Amino acid sequence: MAEKTKTQKNNERDKMLRKMHNVWKSPIFQFKIVILLFIILVAVGVTYYRAWLHWDIREAFLQIVLTVCTLGGFVRDSNQPVTQWFSIFYNSSILLVVLWGVTLLIEAMVSGEMVFYWGTRKMYADISKLRNHYVICGFGRMGQEIARQLDRTNTPFVIVEHNPAQYANMEETGVMYIKGDAREDEQLIKAGIQFAKGLISVAQTDEENVYITLSARVLNPNLYIVTRSSSADAEPKLIRAGANRVFSPYVVGGRRMAQSIMQPSVVDFLDAVVHGEEVELILEEITVSEGAAICSSTYDASTDVEELGVHLLGIITKEGKVLMRDLRSYHAKAGDTFILLGEPTAIQTTVERLLDGSNECVSPKVNI
Repeated sequence: MAEKTKTQKNNERDKMLRKMHNVWKSPIFQFKIVILLFIILVAVGVTYYRAWLHWDIREAFLQIVLTVCTLGGFVRDSNQPVTQWFSIFYNSSILLVVLWGVTLLIEAMVSGEMVFYWGTRKMYADISKLRNHYVICGFGRMGQEIARQLDRTNTPFVIVEHNPAQYANMEETGVMYIKGDAREDEQLIKAGIQFAKGLISVAQTDEENVYITLSARVLNPNLYIVTRSSSADAEPKLIRAGANRVFSPYVVGGRRMAQSIMQPSVVDFLDAVVHGEEVELILEEITVSEGAAICSSTYDASTDVEELGVHLLGIITKEGKVLMRDLRSYHAKAGDTFILLGEPTAIQTTVERLLDGSNECVSPKVNI
């Protein structure tokens, strides 16, 4: 046990040292150090000229500017040994720091890191403004497919990924992303987890997904969390950790393959309707809020939305019961969810009729 603990500590130390090494290699990070050193040297110079030589503040700053510009200076009382030695070391130090900063600036501009740095700052600023967005933890094959589906429907989302092998893919696709471990609260906060509508965790292992789910649930108790599990044993653990839905890619894939062999035409038709690029039909869910037009009335009495080409496929009650029959006689209540199929414009008109200006936001259009 002691040997295992010692090994873990060594691994953590090596990981920290590698992280520090990677950070130090960045010209931008070194340039920040240069700015800090320059400010310190300026403060030392002004203090010396003012306190020791009793110069005017204007003369002190002028002396520093002339030194930086390699134009010499007007050092008075230069016969004093202290002043001579100070001038030698001070002028050399500040000039070396300036040359170091210029070199780093040129390196950052040539390598493109300067453009990347400012682009990243802008992206972080955009992420901080997001509201009701989704956070995708993991940008593997499943994460990339989820991102494509959300992007098709103009749904805002943020990727959190710590695998350097995926960084190039994130940059090429132009998605908003955070480079970091989603198990760390700091990275989830950067992704705006407090203001997010949902989180999708598709990390490589079940252990990571459990940890991510637990962290996200603590940071945002109202978050809707969907995650995947690679084993049957992990599903109850993910539920206890706070996941609302747990999917096994093996179970889902197996069901789909079975349907494809037994009912190939049905599967092709559904794919064409909800995944096809040329079909203008979408599945949409809307949640009824207090004060909506449909509240406390029947679906048919409120409005016949089918005249717009929108089909009501089912109603999920506030209690979680799924209704697919006798929908026209059902009295809608706040918290009920309507599942609709139709064209985007017709869906929007239907939403306005059903909710009648309600503040309840509909979910993103989902092509699934």
